[in-house]
Amino acid sequence: MKRIIEIFLVTLGLALSAGCSEFLDTVPDNRTTIDTPKKISQLLATAYPDRTYMTLIEHRCDGYTDFGSTFQGMQPDAAFDNVVSAFLWDEFTRSESGNDTNEQYWTSAYNAIAVANHALEAIEQLPDPGAASLQKGEALLARAYAHFCLLTLFADFFDTNNLAANPGIPYVTEPETVVIKHYDRETAAQTLEHVLKDLEEGMQLVGGSSDYDQPKFHFTRDAAAALGARIALFSRNYNDVIRYANMLLPTPTQHFALSYTDDTPVLNADGSPAQGVDPNDAADQFMRSNLHDWRTYIKSGNPDQMGTDFTSASANANLLLTECVTLAYREMVGTAYVRHAMERTAMVTLLTENVTGDPWIFQNVAYQWNGGRTYWLPKFYEDFKIDNPVAQTGVPYSKCALLRLEEVLLARAEAYAMLGNYDGALDDLNMFAACRIDDYAYGPNTLYKDKLTDYYTAQLNAPDHFINSAYNAGRFKAGDEGNVQKALILTVLDFRRIEFLYEGIRLRIATHQNDTGSSATAHIPPATAHNPANPADRDRLGHSTQRHGKHPLSVVIQKLKIR
Repeated sequence: MKRIIEIFLVTLGLALSAGCSEFLDTVPDNRTTIDTPKKISQLLATAYPDRTYMTLIEHRCDGYTDFGSTFQGMQPDAAFDNVVSAFLWDEFTRSESGNDTNEQYWTSAYNAIAVANHALEAIEQLPDPGAASLQKGEALLARAYAHFCLLTLFADFFDTNNLAANPGIPYVTEPETVVIKHYDRETAAQTLEHVLKDLEEGMQLVGGSSDYDQPKFHFTRDAAAALGARIALFSRNYNDVIRYANMLLPTPTQHFALSYTDDTPVLNADGSPAQGVDPNDAADQFMRSNLHDWRTYIKSGNPDQMGTDFTSASANANLLLTECVTLAYREMVGTAYVRHAMERTAMVTLLTENVTGDPWIFQNVAYQWNGGRTYWLPKFYEDFKIDNPVAQTGVPYSKCALLRLEEVLLARAEAYAMLGNYDGALDDLNMFAACRIDDYAYGPNTLYKDKLTDYYTAQLNAPDHFINSAYNAGRFKAGDEGNVQKALILTVLDFRRIEFLYEGIRLRIATHQNDTGSSATAHIPPATAHNPANPADRDRLGHSTQRHGKHPLSVVIQKLKIR
């Protein structure tokens, strides 16, 4: 009897074992196996942060004013506390519950990184990993992009002389298999090394626009080159800036000489002839055909349409787009929700004053809000998707341009100036101005050396101006040549200032310095899954990029109006 029972038990065990095995081997119907290049491409559509840093950075810039109340006379609710915190340069966002907060962007970026890592793992498990080379390139570039954004926002990256000592951010290269994983922090230099490795490898594999159904929402070779130019500029690797920029942009070969009304040639103080890019030159025509066409956008007369046009996938200047959950439109426009907005006088100055002698085309675009107290340039359109028809609540989305052609052009101009190629810098600035100055005229609006040094005479002669600060000592040539170089940089910064208004890269390209010269530190969210901060470093992980006295040239700006 005992033997019979033993046999029965053994048989039952085998049956149960077989049944469990069969059950566990069956994939549930709602589960997707990432086992083809097409599926990996679909996965990579989410390898980009779905939150934005725009308002966190923009409200730290000059020109923003505390109006004391909203348009309706009421304080904004907690959903807009991030704007208040940014304006006041708080170390921590007062509320992390909103969409546009430090923690939300931190988490979103690491979620995007996690997607990229899962895609890379899936590629290696394919029977032929080489069949997914395009997908591997995109995954590496997406991983590099998200990490680099985190590096510039949450580490002291711009102190380039101390990158080997300054803490960086966790660089995650494998999918997480535990709920909370501990990460050892490397230095900012090591983080940058990882970024560059992913960038270069990704660029060798990624495809062109024709390889994607929706190329503007994926990394392509063009978007990769734009990212490379940004990284190189922020790192002061000016030769690499030009190398990456030249993958996207032609250089002019035809010029015209400037002359006075009596046909006497215009000469600079150093004896060199003043000249501009010929309007028939192929490079000049390329810029006018491919930079954002605000002259056409204006014709709609509708700010929502302008915002839609600006972030359109059909705009050649947009190299990489994404859709973010954000209240940026409401937080920066100056509507009833906003207490802190771009002050009207500052905006008018921005729109009308520049070295060319004529106002920006944006003067025809600006819209007044708050009874004329604020101005707004329409760069966004909010698509509010209702998820509760009864309560009429939902999620606000806006399309955001992550990389644009204009950024690459101005980066090249700055690199030329720093390397001593002043004619090259002037060519790029002139081609840019031809697309942005209202009623631009070749000749009267053309930039040349003496025109720039005359316009910036006060700044060049002011010993307390940032361009002459101790921090920038040794960065420029001496004497008159140094003044030309400085004037070119001031022009680049002024052009950047208006071109990238509201987009969240202006402050990392141009620092705001308050009256006391104080600096701000960034809040680091606590460690969670795909949020790999070392708990020991939660409150001291790093500083934001907006640190006074810790910036390369590309992160300094002429003060216009300080709150």
